[in-house]
Amino acid sequence: MPRPPAHRSRNPRLGPSLQLLLVLVAYAAAAPVASLEAPDSAPADQAAAVALGGLDLGALRRDAEGVIAELADNTEGRVYSGAVDGTNPDDLAIAVALIDGRTVEAGRAETRFPLMSVSKPFSYALAVEQRGGDFMADKIGLVATGMAYNEVAAGEVRGTTEQNPLVNAGAIATHSFIQGAGPEEKIGAVVDLYSTMADTSLAIEEDWRAEPRALTYTLAYQMKSFDRLDGDVDDVAERYLEACIVGVTVEELARMGAVLAAGGVQPRTGERVLAEETVRQVLSVMVIAGMYEDSGSWWTRVGLPAKSGVSGAIVAVVPGWGAIVAYSPRLDEAGNSVRAALAIEELSQRWGLHSLDRLLHTAPVAAVKPAGG
Repeated sequence: MPRPPAHRSRNPRLGPSLQLLLVLVAYAAAAPVASLEAPDSAPADQAAAVALGGLDLGALRRDAEGVIAELADNTEGRVYSGAVDGTNPDDLAIAVALIDGRTVEAGRAETRFPLMSVSKPFSYALAVEQRGGDFMADKIGLVATGMAYNEVAAGEVRGTTEQNPLVNAGAIATHSFIQGAGPEEKIGAVVDLYSTMADTSLAIEEDWRAEPRALTYTLAYQMKSFDRLDGDVDDVAERYLEACIVGVTVEELARMGAVLAAGGVQPRTGERVLAEETVRQVLSVMVIAGMYEDSGSWWTRVGLPAKSGVSGAIVAVVPGWGAIVAYSPRLDEAGNSVRAALAIEELSQRWGLHSLDRLLHTAPVAAVKPAGG
């Protein structure tokens, strides 16, 4: 099914803090990454910068396998109460997709799981492509709520009705602004984008379809009352839920993330899938709210735009380098996978991927002159 035409924003309405973030992400994209030519490579600030072609995939795989072994006995957290049938709490898998098209897998990488909330940044990307960054920022908002991802109070007790596209209320509303001739064409455009980014055919898994929770409709009607959701609530909620049950493996999801890391280009095909302006806005909201109320702590520790889902997956994007995905179904209180978060944090540290570390070690510093000099 052909994708509806894209409309790109030249100047998304982002506040000063977001504008600073965009500068940081841009610098991080150009910064060198620690050499991975040997498992015991030097720290990022001491290692020589290497081109992607110099990265040793064997070293990447050994590191990923080592992290999986270290986390094998970790049983912290609980599986999501609405987990799909067949979910194995002990599953743990990691995949890395580089922007040169190469991939690495470790653990139970053959396991398929539903995207759930990991679908949100990709659906938002389509809406931004179609409607423009200004429009989506106005309609949904770009603010961190400071509350749980499915909290109704987030739209009632704060001084604004603005949300962001990565909490449930904002994500549901995002689907109301996706364009198409009808519901089937709209959800078709969403799945088509996911498939193009993953460079494989993805699909809604009907066996995972469940009775919608009342809270989904509560959030949808709330956004409708705020004039932040367009169209029929039932149709919008249904399409949002269908996007959540698209099935992927860790490698397929990592390839989707690598499109964001490559500035909107699919690394394996060379096709431009998203405008650079779209990627910038998507990565920004992933920093703000991709790990829900733990996003600030995640950014401080790990320094990568990321998105989690209650199926147990986390995708983390390293601009200019690639994407890391980890999957493990047990969740913490915020709804983030315990072991997936620990795995990505450890790999980010080993490989020197923290965005601010990369920036601070490479970005030029402006000369500062005394006021009277």
